[in-house]
Amino acid sequence: MPIPLPNLDDRTFDDLTAEARALIPGLQPDWTNHNASDPGIMLIELLAWLTEMLLFQVNQIPTANIDAFLRLLNEPDWSRPKTTDLEAATRETMVKLRQRVRAVTAEDYEALTLAADQRVRRVRCIPQRDLASTDDERRSTVLPAHVSVVVVPAPTPGGEGPPRPDDDLRGRLWDFLDERRMLTTRHHVVGPHYVDVEIAADLALRSDAPPDDAMAAVHTALVAFLDPHEGGRRGSGWPFGRPLRAAEIYAVLDRVASVDYVEDVRVNGVDLVELDAHGLVWLTSTALTAYDVHGERFAQTVSR
Repeated sequence: MPIPLPNLDDRTFDDLTAEARALIPGLQPDWTNHNASDPGIMLIELLAWLTEMLLFQVNQIPTANIDAFLRLLNEPDWSRPKTTDLEAATRETMVKLRQRVRAVTAEDYEALTLAADQRVRRVRCIPQRDLASTDDERRSTVLPAHVSVVVVPAPTPGGEGPPRPDDDLRGRLWDFLDERRMLTTRHHVVGPHYVDVEIAADLALRSDAPPDDAMAAVHTALVAFLDPHEGGRRGSGWPFGRPLRAAEIYAVLDRVASVDYVEDVRVNGVDLVELDAHGLVWLTSTALTAYDVHGERFAQTVSR
């Protein structure tokens, strides 16, 4: 589909003269003769005629000029192939202009990092932070020239613990961004800061729920909700820096089919777990106490 050329100005002679006549009362109230025989009206019409011709020429851009514009947008030695028409060359150039090739904004860093390596699953860019530093105070200090790119790699088969980028991945991404960053920017590629989470809750099971299956379903639901890759409300991974509230755990447990109701949810013994801007949660264990309709108690502690 060809790219439609814009109409730079579609005003006609009548439009221009009408606009000029409408300005007369406000600019020159004593000018009351607006007939065509008036010298001032004649001058307005003459200028409108000249303006209409100029507008017509503005919309008529020669092919040579378009080729020159395309050469400026591509590279000095660019030339349009003989087999490519002008519309196709314009379309290709516009598509190329929309591609990200430089890392300037936080969105640029995130998009480029995602496209740089297929092992990258999620990215968060934290401007003005040096999260690669080993100094706690420096990591929390605002540093205008620094940018930290937080990377969550794809899960590895049989991998234990939270997903973190290895040295090879971090090095490759650093080199990739180094060629695309602004000259004065210092960039860092790091993994997320995981906060270990232990969840305890009291559950009342439905009458037809096998206790072992119910406890396993609850643990699975919690692991899925807090997963760094597919957790959260949208299923795209727990959001970076988003605090974890006990009220959310109530909602997750209440949606489990074998659970009748939930009481006394504790997350690390508190109601709210705060996270830094590059922080994610990692469920380490669940301590669940369940009761069936007969009041029989079932306790289970599961480590991830």
